[in-house]
Amino acid sequence: MINLRSTLYLVGFLASSLLYSGCNSGTETASNNAIINGTIKNLPANSTLTLSKIEVKGPVVADSTQADGEGKFTLQAPADDERLYILAVGGQRLPVFLEKGVHSLEADFNQLYNSAQYSNSPLTTLMRRLEGIRQGFDSEAKNMQLSYESAMQSRQKATADSILLAYERLRVTSKKNIKHLIDSIGPGPVSHLATSMLSVEEDFGYLDSLAIRFEKEKPGAVYTEKMKAYLEAPRKFAIGKLAPVFSQNDPKGNSLSLEKFRGKWLLLDFWASWCKPCRSENPNLVKAFNQYNKKGFEIFSISLDAEKEPWLKAIVADRLFWAHGSDLKGWENEAAHLYEVSSIPASFLISPEGKIVAKNLRGEALERKLQEVLR
Repeated sequence: MINLRSTLYLVGFLASSLLYSGCNSGTETASNNAIINGTIKNLPANSTLTLSKIEVKGPVVADSTQADGEGKFTLQAPADDERLYILAVGGQRLPVFLEKGVHSLEADFNQLYNSAQYSNSPLTTLMRRLEGIRQGFDSEAKNMQLSYESAMQSRQKATADSILLAYERLRVTSKKNIKHLIDSIGPGPVSHLATSMLSVEEDFGYLDSLAIRFEKEKPGAVYTEKMKAYLEAPRKFAIGKLAPVFSQNDPKGNSLSLEKFRGKWLLLDFWASWCKPCRSENPNLVKAFNQYNKKGFEIFSISLDAEKEPWLKAIVADRLFWAHGSDLKGWENEAAHLYEVSSIPASFLISPEGKIVAKNLRGEALERKLQEVLR
């Protein structure tokens, strides 16, 4: 099925991707401030406009004012070409950058984001260009999702398969456009935002080289440091890296090591009996295991359960008749910590040589990969 959950909305992503704590000496003057002179048509009477900067603990108000009867207003804050600001009014939000100088804003309250014309801000213009790419993809993907669901309900498998292929082409094209935009504008806060539309699993090589470019061209910048932190764990578990070895007790209390599976294709699966998405994915694992086990495919499931009885009951109920392990420490499971698993289900496909080949393959994606490696 087409998965639209990977489509990120920029406005929602901004609060987590451009967090920046800074100190203000208290000696700001108009010469190093950014000023917004704005007019918003159809603004409700006595509307208060608030300009907030994005900080670690959430938005922090930098300035606020009431518009006059014609919707005119002025807001002011320290200029900053790395920090994102949010202009909020009447439940609507408009993300902007505040480069040094005077900005003019012309908009219609009835469609604030789409109508906004914001001057003297190259970064905001780039951000809007990025959002245009995202919106274009999201709109087409949504239509494909509806068509796919209709085809499946009508049992038109050929049509559904063609829609999936079209979606994959759309996804690939969108990624190419994002990468082209990043390469054309170079390291900066907008190119950092653009990385949210890429996959750390599928695009790790590109993101890794991009982080190196950030470090070379913009050392010490907030977005450079966040890129480094974001890729720290993926670097350890990148495709082609050796899978770290560990041992966990099986349901009978015997120690079972990852090394036992050398020479086999192995899916290292992290799950729990209480995890509904995990339980929903289990039938796909059962299908894959039954189909490919005789060809050299194994599964080693590590449970993040804290109690033994529900763990064992789930194994039997879901017919998970393969290798299992757990230290019954819940989220403190040592293997999960070793692999830096922060959400489940999570999985790593490991080659007979012990190298990570793919991550978080689910449903048809797992089947396609196994068909490829076990032909």
